[in-house]
Amino acid sequence: MRRKATDGCSRPASRLSTTPPSKYHRPCPRPDDLFAALPRPLNFRQLEAFRAVMLTGSMTGAGHLMSISQPAVSRLVHDLEHELKLALFQRQGVQIIATDAAHQLYREVERHFSGAERIREAARAIRLSTAGYLHVGAMPNLSSHCLPEAIGLLLRHHPDVVVSVHPDSSINLISMLRHAQLDIAFASPPPDLGGLEHDPFPATQAVCVMPKDHRLAGKKQISINDLDGEDFIALGQSSHQRMQLNGAMLEAGVKPNIRVETMHSSSVIGYVSRGVGIAVIDPIAIIGSQTSTVAIRPFTPTISMAFSAVYRRPAPRSIVAATLTHLLKQVVADRLRALDTRIPRTGRRKPGKV
Repeated sequence: MRRKATDGCSRPASRLSTTPPSKYHRPCPRPDDLFAALPRPLNFRQLEAFRAVMLTGSMTGAGHLMSISQPAVSRLVHDLEHELKLALFQRQGVQIIATDAAHQLYREVERHFSGAERIREAARAIRLSTAGYLHVGAMPNLSSHCLPEAIGLLLRHHPDVVVSVHPDSSINLISMLRHAQLDIAFASPPPDLGGLEHDPFPATQAVCVMPKDHRLAGKKQISINDLDGEDFIALGQSSHQRMQLNGAMLEAGVKPNIRVETMHSSSVIGYVSRGVGIAVIDPIAIIGSQTSTVAIRPFTPTISMAFSAVYRRPAPRSIVAATLTHLLKQVVADRLRALDTRIPRTGRRKPGKV
């Protein structure tokens, strides 16, 4: 007599059992059978052959792509069809036609290979990083002029280093840094550093820029009230500076006539010089721009702009990243001092030394 176990298989029943055996009872599988029942992982080489055929449209082309013979490709594809129990290709003489099943499968296979390519790229980045490869993120106003100058100085000291520069908004740069896509980011640090460290640069104060022949150019200082009704070039809504300025204008009851919104402060001078309007921007955004037709004036109330060298906390900054930070601080300070000579004195604080 056998009794049914909780897993549905039958085992020897107790001598006292009077329950007749059921036709649904099945013998317990042996341990070897349990492992045999598990699905086998797909053969990577078979998938590679299938993908190559889909990409080239023929077994011969796939063979060239994989550097193997055409019969070897055919065998790999045949084995994959047998393993998956799917007809992937219809043979018509020397031609093959992919079935609907093949097209559906290809989408999944391509996702698999895309993931493998990302792993290869990550490994390559790790190798290059070890060899002196530096991934740098920077706000556009820094990446246009100051950062290239600092990188030029860096490469004189470290000629074997390769620098990869990623200009983007602070929000995106911090996200890339958290996902280990950057070694260091020159950006506005987030309120919640959570796993990040930052080395702050001296804060700057926003200035007002306008065409030289603008009526406000005759003033030594521009106040928030002067912006009311003026044609205005604004930064994007997500900009920290835009949010500060919006708060000041709301408090003062000021409403300028916004003509252009731009995500990159480095483009503002181009609009101002063409008479599109006036703007309030970080002086770093002016560095390197053609300003011969532009007037620059101090602005009140004070709108401070701060950014830092931000990096991940568990991983200490490399010597190269630390050197680049030091050089960029020097370049920014020197450029701001030169720009300061063009701005009328109103008792404002000079750019600090680094």
